[in-house]
Amino acid sequence: MSPQFVDFDADGRLDIVAGIFDGSPHLVRGTEKGWGAPEQILDRDGQRIVFNKFWNFDTKKWDETKRCDPDGHTPSQGGLLTSAVAFDVDGDGDLDLVCGDHYTGAVLARINEGTAKAPRFAAKNTVVHAAGKPIDVPGTVATVRLVDWNGDGLQDLVCGGMGDPYGTSTGGGVFLFPNVGTKAKAEFGAMVTLLEASAKGMATATRPDVGLHPDFADVDGDGDLDMVVGGYSLWSPPTPVLTAAQEQRVKELKAELDKASARLQTFYRSLDEQVKGLAEEAADAKRSELLTAKKDDLQAWSKQRQELQKELDPMIPGQKRESFVWLYENRAAAGKPATPR
Repeated sequence: MSPQFVDFDADGRLDIVAGIFDGSPHLVRGTEKGWGAPEQILDRDGQRIVFNKFWNFDTKKWDETKRCDPDGHTPSQGGLLTSAVAFDVDGDGDLDLVCGDHYTGAVLARINEGTAKAPRFAAKNTVVHAAGKPIDVPGTVATVRLVDWNGDGLQDLVCGGMGDPYGTSTGGGVFLFPNVGTKAKAEFGAMVTLLEASAKGMATATRPDVGLHPDFADVDGDGDLDMVVGGYSLWSPPTPVLTAAQEQRVKELKAELDKASARLQTFYRSLDEQVKGLAEEAADAKRSELLTAKKDDLQAWSKQRQELQKELDPMIPGQKRESFVWLYENRAAAGKPATPR
C-alpha cells in the first residue's frame, strides 16, 4: 500500500518498500536486470516484522502474536501492519522502518540495528511519539508517507486515515506530524490536520472519504507543495419521487433479488455441509471441485443479480462507493506552508 521508492540497502539503486495486507513490510530490490521478486523484510532473528495480526502463509490462516509488542506498551487491540516507509528515525545513518496500523491509529518503528548496507532490524517494535505522546491517527492508518512539507530540510511524517470503510461512521483524513528535531534525530511535533476526517453523508462524490492515500508535488508549478489523495468516496444520491408503476417494479425487483440471494445462500450452506469434518487439504479440494462444477450457474446467478441491481439503483439509489484521485491545491502564501484547499 503506497509503495516508496528508496535505496533501501545503500547500493546506489532504487528499491521499493511497501506494506501489504498480509501484515508485513515487503521489499522489491532494484537490480542490474530490473526489479527482483518481492520479499518479506525480516528482523535480526529471521522472523517476519509484524504488529499482532498477520496472514500465516504456512497454515493459510490469520494468526496473532505478541512477540513484537513494544516494551512496556500493550496495544488496545490486535494491530495489523499494512503500510511502511524506510526512514532514518534515530539519525544513525541507516534506514529504519516506520509502519502504520490498519486497526488503530498507532504508528510504530522497527529500528535498524545493523548498517545502511546490511540492515538488521530489532526484534520488537518501538512506539513513535508526536508532541510527547504516542501517535494516534484519527480513523486508523491507511498509509504513512514522508515529505518535507515546510521546506526546512527535514522529512515530516504524513498519515492518511482509513476511516469506516463502508458504514456511516466517520471516515478518514490526512494528518501531518512535522519533524521538529534535527538531521541527527527525528522528533515529531503536534498533529496538523491537512484534510479533516470525513463526516460522510454527501449527496454526490465530493471528496475522499475512506482509505486515504496522500502524496505531494508541486502540481501547478507555483513553488509550493500541493496534495494528491487517492481514496474511496461514499455518497448517497437523493431518492427520486416514484410513480405507482415504478413503486410496483421496485417491489418486484427486490423480491427477485431476495430469491437470487436465497439461492446463493442455499448453495454455500450445502457446500459447507459437504466439506464438514474433512481434513483441511481434503476440504479445500472438495470445495474447489464443487465450485468448479457449479461455475456456470454461479456466473449466471451473479450476472442476474447485477442486472436486477442495475435496474433498481436509479429508483432506490442507496450508498455509492467509488475510488477517485483528488487534487488539493496549496493556496498558502509563498514560503508559508499551510493546509491545502
